Amino acid sequence: MGTRDQLSRLVRDRRAELGLSQARVATASGDPTLHTSWITRLEQGKIRDIPDRDRLEALARGLQLPPQQVARAAGEQFLGIDEVRSEDETARAVVHFMETFSEADKLAVKAMVEAFARSRRSGENDAG
Repeated sequence: MGTRDQLSRLVRDRRAELGLSQARVATASGDPTLHTSWITRLEQGKIRDIPDRDRLEALARGLQLPPQQVARAAGEQFLGIDEVRSEDETARAVVHFMETFSEADKLAVKAMVEAFARSRRSGENDAG
């Protein structure tokens, strides 16, 4: 099982992309309790408990990202939750610790999500 660092990487990568310091992210978050030292520990993988919703939303503001993207990365890193999405993004499955699945099982989950998306599209076409 690999290291789960999805939120840590997202924060580091997004800061680099925007050219923002940790202090600037903290200020832009609008949360006076979000300190540079916490962002440093998060980026270094030293935060062990999932941040609460308010903290994730503040972090999203500071990074100029949708809160759902930050929450998804937090779920992956801290709770072992993965998502499998259909190619057209109309269906998704939330899977716990998918990295422990065999390749065949991963393909089966992907096939189920695709089949569900197709059935929904088919149902919408039938209704219209």
